[in-house]
Amino acid sequence: MDENYYNRVAALAVNDDEAFIELYNKFFPPVYGMIFARIKNVAAADDVVGEIFMKVALNLDKYDRKYAFSTWLFAIARNSLADYFRRQNRKREDSWNEFFDRSAPINEQPEEKLLSDETIENLLRAVGKLTERQRKILELKYWADLANVEIAEFMNLSTSNVGYLHYQAIKKLREMMTV
Repeated sequence: MDENYYNRVAALAVNDDEAFIELYNKFFPPVYGMIFARIKNVAAADDVVGEIFMKVALNLDKYDRKYAFSTWLFAIARNSLADYFRRQNRKREDSWNEFFDRSAPINEQPEEKLLSDETIENLLRAVGKLTERQRKILELKYWADLANVEIAEFMNLSTSNVGYLHYQAIKKLREMMTV
């Protein structure tokens, strides 16, 4: 089914629970895959995904139908993921002495952890500068763990077009990350 179909279902879902359930059943797997791939914690991923679909349910009447429903949904998912990481960063210990563990592997030591977090933050900012279509392909490929064939079907594109758009997105990200 094409994106227009889900746009129509989203319009119905404002007042129709069955339509909302159809959207939930269709989009839960890729959204959960995207969130879990980043958080890597089942309980936290469950909470964030629950929060995402709650936001969707509460804001369906505000959904601008000139954009694809999946784009709107994944924007909510990206923002919810960013909110989750901001909350987690606030929970970190303030004391370097408590945080620093000399027996920890180098990639878990504070300096490396902060560099890693900064890199992730920069990458998410760079992804936000991509075109809507490029972002959607990267989200589906890396966060929802879909193959190009599945992405092509989902986005109503040819597999070769998905491959080309993926290549262009990665190339653009590399350029932005090396600046």
